[in-house]
Amino acid sequence: MNPHAPEAAAQSRAKKKATLYVDLISPYAYFYLKRIDQLHALLNVSVTPVLFGAMLSHWGQLGPAEIESKRRHTYQHCVWLAKRFGLPFQMPARHPFNPLSALRLLVAMGNPPQAIVQASSFVFEQGRDPELDFAGLCDMLGVDDGVSRIQELAVKQALQAQTQEAIDAGVFGVPSLVVDGHCFWGVDTMDWVMDYLQDSQMFERSDMKSIERVAWGVRRKTGEERGLR
Repeated sequence: MNPHAPEAAAQSRAKKKATLYVDLISPYAYFYLKRIDQLHALLNVSVTPVLFGAMLSHWGQLGPAEIESKRRHTYQHCVWLAKRFGLPFQMPARHPFNPLSALRLLVAMGNPPQAIVQASSFVFEQGRDPELDFAGLCDMLGVDDGVSRIQELAVKQALQAQTQEAIDAGVFGVPSLVVDGHCFWGVDTMDWVMDYLQDSQMFERSDMKSIERVAWGVRRKTGEERGLR
């Protein structure tokens, strides 16, 4: 028996709970997953796959890869960011791809964090396409019946529910970490998360509260408001 186990368990219970929402289509989610260890000492983080495309439809947005100049900028930024982080990085031969089957596979497996990290690395470290090479993804994750499992109604409904959970939490992009009801979007917010954990009253102070009083000026309708949901 590990003599430190009770102490470690107590420390784990004392940590705040957080949820990291990711989609395998996002290279930024790959970066976040590769760097998440720095948060584990401070948070109990559960990793939840979601369908980013459904979020875009809900909020009435285009994805970064749906605008040609933004697409190029995003990919170039990721090449630079990988070097900055010291991480291996290789884009798949085509992007965006349809991540639905791969996401359902992770849900069918029970959302195991290590499998999610492996699947993300399959795409952005090995540069493999999980839509065209679904068999390869299943093989890497040790799943023999992936094709049949992703067709199960319960699996499909679970992914929909996870995505809706994220939307209900105000998540509009991936990766997003939600802690104490606050959404921190993007790999570049990890420092903000750590600052918040050292200053739990951050959002209660007047400078943050003043943001809530900023009135709408010109506002475009969301996808839900336009009846696109």
